[in-house]
Amino acid sequence: MLLKVALLLSMMIQIGAAVIAIGLIRRTRYNVSWILISAGFVLMALRRLFDFSTLFWENHLFSGADVNSWMGILISLLMFIGVIFIRQIFNLQQRIDELRKVSEMRVLSAVIEGEERARQNFARDLHDGLGPLLSSIKMTASAIDTTKLDEANRRIVERTCQTSDDAIVSLKEISNHLSPHLLKNYGLTKALETFAAGLMEGTSIEFVMDSEIREKRYSYKIEITLYRIVSELLNNSLKHADPGRITLKIQEEGGKLSLSYQDDGIGYDPKELATEPDSDKMGLDNIGSRIKSLNGEMDIHSLPGEGFNLTLQIPVK
Repeated sequence: MLLKVALLLSMMIQIGAAVIAIGLIRRTRYNVSWILISAGFVLMALRRLFDFSTLFWENHLFSGADVNSWMGILISLLMFIGVIFIRQIFNLQQRIDELRKVSEMRVLSAVIEGEERARQNFARDLHDGLGPLLSSIKMTASAIDTTKLDEANRRIVERTCQTSDDAIVSLKEISNHLSPHLLKNYGLTKALETFAAGLMEGTSIEFVMDSEIREKRYSYKIEITLYRIVSELLNNSLKHADPGRITLKIQEEGGKLSLSYQDDGIGYDPKELATEPDSDKMGLDNIGSRIKSLNGEMDIHSLPGEGFNLTLQIPVK
């Protein structure tokens, strides 16, 4: 009796599995592998139905053992062929994932390149448009004969000249930040050293840079991306971390350019950063997008009281 109940439950389960498998054929767009596997489920259900029927009557036209054996062989054959076709689907899915990854990288690269072109155009417009106007104002103010003016007007002219000088300096700084001329002319190491020196001026922070690439040049896309990343990291450290020491190491090994950035500041909890709506997580997301656009990899480690450490690698060959 127990065997009959077990066979009945097994038969019902097999029939249910076969019905579900057949129902999914349309959703798989009549995929050959799923049709074969569904056929295997149907035969398994029929086989279980045949086993259940032998408990009540004996068929004298053919041997039950032969039927079970042939059905088992056919089921195995259908499942084997179906699995082969499924492997092809997995291989196709893998190629699709690779193409999607390449496509995402190209889109990110195009967005970042468009952003850099806009920065360069804006910097050029500032330098070529506003720069001459400020210089003209300074020249005009400097041409005034201050000996013929009273003390109050002389101070106004002097302040005008000084303000013009300050505006020209600020304009150059803004233009250089938008499109760093040192990066174009002297390379990544010199540009980062100069940027860090200007940023750390007036602070007690010790900045140590160890660059093994020195005068070596890379494509402008790689150099400007790393320049933007380090600039973002330095600004974040000064704004939030309160560090006493910042170290930066750049080296090339095995066809990959590696960068390691570390500060000994207050650190942060990544889980808390992810849940805070007004956090600087967007800055790290932007860094991640820039690295991804170069098909690179990034690893970040930080905990409260343990500072911040970021390492990245990008292929250069």
